[in-house]
Amino acid sequence: MKILFNKKGLFWVPLLVILLSCRMAFSGENQLLMRDLGNRQITYAGFLINSDRMIHVKAIGAGAESRLTRTRNYQQDRFNMFAYAWIINAQTREMVWRMTPENTRHTGWAEWNRIFNGDVKLKKGRYEVYFAAIEPSFFFFNGGFLSFGKLLHRIFSGDEDWQEESKEWMVRISNVDEILEARAVRKQQRTLKDRMVATLTNLHDEERAHTGFALTKPLKVEIYGLGEGYKGRMFDYGWLINADTREEIWKMREDESDYAGGAIKNRLFHVKLKLESGNYLLYYRLDANHSSQEWNANPPYDPFFWGISIRPVSAGYEPSIVKNYSESTQKPLISMIRVGDYAYREKGLLVKRPAKIRIYALGEGRDGQMFDYGWISRVSDGKIVWKMEYAHTQHAGGASKNRLFNGVITLQKGKYVVHYQTDDSHSYEEWNAGKPDNPKMWGITIYPVNKDWNAFTVLGQSQMRNKNIIARLVRVGDDEHVRKQFHLNKTTRIRIYCIGEGDEDEMYDYGWIENLTEHRTVWRMRYKNTEHAGGARKNRMIDTTITLPSGVYQVHFRSDGSHSYYDWNSAPPDDPQNWGITLYKVNK
Repeated sequence: MKILFNKKGLFWVPLLVILLSCRMAFSGENQLLMRDLGNRQITYAGFLINSDRMIHVKAIGAGAESRLTRTRNYQQDRFNMFAYAWIINAQTREMVWRMTPENTRHTGWAEWNRIFNGDVKLKKGRYEVYFAAIEPSFFFFNGGFLSFGKLLHRIFSGDEDWQEESKEWMVRISNVDEILEARAVRKQQRTLKDRMVATLTNLHDEERAHTGFALTKPLKVEIYGLGEGYKGRMFDYGWLINADTREEIWKMREDESDYAGGAIKNRLFHVKLKLESGNYLLYYRLDANHSSQEWNANPPYDPFFWGISIRPVSAGYEPSIVKNYSESTQKPLISMIRVGDYAYREKGLLVKRPAKIRIYALGEGRDGQMFDYGWISRVSDGKIVWKMEYAHTQHAGGASKNRLFNGVITLQKGKYVVHYQTDDSHSYEEWNAGKPDNPKMWGITIYPVNKDWNAFTVLGQSQMRNKNIIARLVRVGDDEHVRKQFHLNKTTRIRIYCIGEGDEDEMYDYGWIENLTEHRTVWRMRYKNTEHAGGARKNRMIDTTITLPSGVYQVHFRSDGSHSYYDWNSAPPDDPQNWGITLYKVNK
């Protein structure tokens, strides 16, 4: 049977074609014919062969006489064609033939039209044939750099000539056993996807999608992913996490990908993993252009699988071990979100026994440093037990400086303070660059893992006080000298936690302790005893323990005229709230 496809993939069979197809069917020859291919996107169909054989392909498209010898941007196709056909195996999704400058020759009166007319050897199976005609954004001809406008002017005198010359573009495939229209091809693709463990495909520009699944037994799988990336960066990509621990199991990274066909930015991933029993979440995100919705450059060889799919590869795979998993909206323990510029928030948390929490924190960071971020400190000694470090965050959508931490940690029994700090720009209050995918969550949110609510109690401000604090002089501003007197009725071990400013063996913001009875300094913050406190190198910290006899004492903290809690002139320290000095009584 002979079928004519129009540019939308639909078919029509005029009377003349019916008569001819009857004669061809009688002669045992089946042909697939696609015309009207200048629609600047993709036309496709399919065919079946019941034995290994040669099929005959005649295809007319357009492109240059040779491949690109060098590439200068991700829009380019290394094969240097902008209207061409290819065939993929419908089961393995591998490209088995395509038009190239080497296997085609110039044809007709049009300068750029090229023809392939020959035999292609294929194995028994089902195949899909595609024809792409995409307006080239950037192309190189004879070593010259041309925009699309210049290219059209050089190839054609205008858009009308594109339409005129594209009338010659066609694909005819002979010696096949069955022909499939576009609708049947998509049905077969849906059947294939239904057999997957999980799949996220047919997504649109700027879409954010996720799906969950549960495994009752361990399973070996293959991740098949298609996305957009170039020079170490991914723009359309997916990742897989353990839904219970929030551990990232796998992510599409450009340096671990292969060429997916079409534009150089089309990237392909084939990865085999063994997944243990448990709950999983699969994610995929797209930027604002170039997807199966509409391609802005040559598409990949498998355009309708743009996205991410997980298929089983274990021998004797039992579909019953895969269950649905849906992550329900969970009430948080603590939520400090929609945080604006130059803000600080804190809340207390009592952990009654060792327990896991999930932290979802959105903030601002770049070049390895965070500017809007959260952290958790222990009330008993002020120690930071977790901090939002840039290296442990991922891109949160929008501007590259939008960062996300979404992970699980274990807290031991005790009281804690959850903190969140922002700088003076780019926050929920006012974005100075692209906002993240989930802007309302700018801040920090804490969830119990496995709904273990009984392990936690949220504390009020008064309940967060540490009884072991002897004196606390923190959040000190410019040109201040603050002090506090305290009395020790017996010899006492004291922990000193002090953050200040210093450089080149000299301290500018610093603390000290004075014995008022003897009128002498018993401890002083010296640069040589400090370490870097995070942020600017001049942020210095000391965390030490000393022993003082009974007596009357006074603790001091002095600051100079710049770089302090209320007005940083360089990057603040990791623990800005404790700029100053705190004394703790150490219990034996």
